[in-house]
Order: sequence, then C-alpha cells, then structure tokens
Amino acid sequence: MKDEKKKRFHIAKKKDIPDLTKPGVALEIRKKGKKDSDMPPKEPEIKNDTVFSWDIKASDGKKTNTEKKRKIQNKTIRKWVIVSVCAAAALAAYLTITLQTYTDVSVISQEQEAGTGRSSYARFDENILRCSRDGVVLFDTDGKELWKEDCQIQNPVVEVNKESAVVTDSGGNSILIFGKKGLKGEVQTELPIERVAVSEKGITAVILKEGNTPSIQCYDAAGNLLLEYKVSAVEQGYPVDLALSPDGTTLLVSYVSIKDGNPDTELVYYDFGNKDEDGKYRVGGKTYEDTVMPSVYFVSDEKSVAVGDGGFVLYNGTKPKEKEYVKISKEIKSICYDKEYLGIILKNTDKAGYELKLFDYDGKEVISKDFEGDYSKVKIEKGQVLMYDGEKCSIYTDSGVHRFDGKMGTNIKDIFPLKGINKYLVVDANGTKTVRLTK
Repeated sequence: MKDEKKKRFHIAKKKDIPDLTKPGVALEIRKKGKKDSDMPPKEPEIKNDTVFSWDIKASDGKKTNTEKKRKIQNKTIRKWVIVSVCAAAALAAYLTITLQTYTDVSVISQEQEAGTGRSSYARFDENILRCSRDGVVLFDTDGKELWKEDCQIQNPVVEVNKESAVVTDSGGNSILIFGKKGLKGEVQTELPIERVAVSEKGITAVILKEGNTPSIQCYDAAGNLLLEYKVSAVEQGYPVDLALSPDGTTLLVSYVSIKDGNPDTELVYYDFGNKDEDGKYRVGGKTYEDTVMPSVYFVSDEKSVAVGDGGFVLYNGTKPKEKEYVKISKEIKSICYDKEYLGIILKNTDKAGYELKLFDYDGKEVISKDFEGDYSKVKIEKGQVLMYDGEKCSIYTDSGVHRFDGKMGTNIKDIFPLKGINKYLVVDANGTKTVRLTK
C-alpha cells in the first residue's frame, strides 16, 4: 500500500518549493491519472507564471485588507498634496495682496449725509459715532442708523473707551455720556470745559477752566457728581491733560509749571477711594524737570503712558511706579495710540521728511519708517497707522508694510479700516463711502 502511494505522489524537495507568500507566484500540483499507472512518476511542475496574487485578490474576487490600506494611503497622499498646493497658492496670493503698496482706490458704495461738514467722528466698538450741531448719531459701517440723540453742541469733542463714549462742547458747558444703546447721562457745568476723559464704565473726568484755580470734577455714568478737586496752579502747576483707568478707580493728571524759566511736568495718580497721610488721594507719580508732557492715557488698569517733548514714560502697578523712560532726541510732530501700540511722528534733522516709529508697551520699537509729505492728522487703528491731509493718505501696517500711498479722491475728514481685504470707510463733507485699495 505504501508503495502504491509512493507511485501516485511525488514529494518535492524543500529547496524546490517556492515562497508562496510572494506576489505573482502560484503552485500547481497535478495528480497522476489512472492511465499513467504504468508510467514512472513525474516531477511536479512548478509554474512561475503570474496567475494572480493572493496579496491582491482572494479566490472569491474580493479586495484584501492590504489593497484597501494601500488605496487609503494613496488617497490620503493625494489629498495632502492637493491641500498643500492650495495652501501655497493661497499664501502666495495673500502675500501678493498684503505686501505691496497701493496707489489708488475704487468706490464700492456711498452714503450721502446732510450736515456732515462740521461733524466729528470716532470708532465706537464696531460702529461709528458721529457728532454734529444737530445731535449724536451711531451708525454701522453700512451706513445704517442705529440710534440718534438730538442735542445742541457747537464744538463737539469725542472721547471713547470701549463700551462708553463722552461728547463735550469744547469751551462750553455740556457733557453727554453714552453707552452702546444710547444716552446714559448728561451734565451741565458752571465753568468752561477744557479737557475730558472717560472710563470703560462711563465714569467721566473733566478739567474746568477758572484762571489760576482750575477744577477737576468726576461724574458717574448717569451724570451725578462724584467729587471735585480744586487745583492751585501757582503751587502745583496747571493741569494740561488727564486720564481715567478703564475701571474708573484711578485718575492720572499731568501738571505743568514754570520754575526758573524752565517748564517742569509733574505726573500725579489719584485714587479717590483712599486718602494718604496728608489727607490727599495721591497714590503715585513723579516730577520731570525741563520737560512738558501734555498727553497721558491708560492702556489698562495697571499700565499707563505719558508722552512729552523728550520721549515717553511707562508706568505700571495699582500704586503706579515708573517702569521705563524711552528718550527720543528728535522733535515730536504728533502722536497716536491704541491699546497695542504708541505711534510717534518725528521730524528728521539730517534729511528731508519725517520718521514714523511704532512702540509696544514694553518700550520696544516695533517699526521705523521714513516718509515724505506733511499730514495734519494721524491715527492708529486695528494695527494700522493712518495719516491723511486733504485728499492725500498714507497707511502703514504694524509689520512695516506701506499699504497705501496716494489720494482718496476726496477731502478726508476721517478714515476707518473695515473687515475684508483692503476695505476702508472714508468720511468726507458729503457723507461716507466704502472704498477698496487698488493699483
């Protein structure tokens, strides 16, 4: 029996057995038929012809997990290649748009408004506040009126601090305190108004003119008098500017006095909720000799700035102390600021033109750019320095890109950056128009 089985089958040597795990290899072993019983056994034939790969297809024709994984990998690779190409194209387009200097504008839309010739404008959150002799109006960037308050103000001055705004009549006696939804409080002063400041909470401080004894008064958002502080200009100096912390708890005043023919500036911080040993409310400050600092403001509750003819000084803390004094040798022509940067326009001494310097509130210089031309107005908003005069306008970004240098086609009263690529709202004597920068 054993001999008979040996005649029917032939066992291949191990070295002759192919590796069946390799793709493209199939093994065929033939069983000897009855008619060949008298013939000697044949060696099994090993066929290396590619019949199919069981790595690719199973006997039932279904795809194996290996093929599915390979196809998923291929799809993933193709997807990321497409994404990378699209991202590169988008980045190239973005850089092309943002890194070049535009010289012209195209008008997208225009809103005609009567009586805007003597109006003052200010950004109030994402909307625009317009103040004129006819009243105060808040409208959105599409020109839609949100609310209006009728009033009689001859020379409107606007100050905004996030959620609160105050409108005063410069040299007059009217103070209007606004929130986002409209009028919150109104004050009539007995003395002429010289300077005004407002906190985020709507607390308002004013300097009232009265010869050598000016008065500093503070009001809550409803217009109620909180305190009055009499100043002796002979002893302390004359208050030239003031600012309130966002929470309304700290007041900063800049006093200028003349001693031995030279001007000195004393910065004084008041916390009217606490009295010091002398029965006063002073919680910090310092005197700067031979210097005039006519501009002061708060960046946050614990950070404030004073700008003068020799540079600017940074203060920190709830009991404010000088952090850094950044000295500038060139003549300061004008300044602008927001919660991120302080911009200073300097007059060049060794060459024609001016220099724009932008600083952060650690005293670090962010950009320095030379430019030609005189601009009577300068502001900083949404990371852009906007300088304009008549039809002329020049715009720099906080990364140092000269975004625009040309004419707006109208006498600019004010200009505001808008959402979208290179879009701006331009205010002129006839109303507002939305423009896009072009080449």
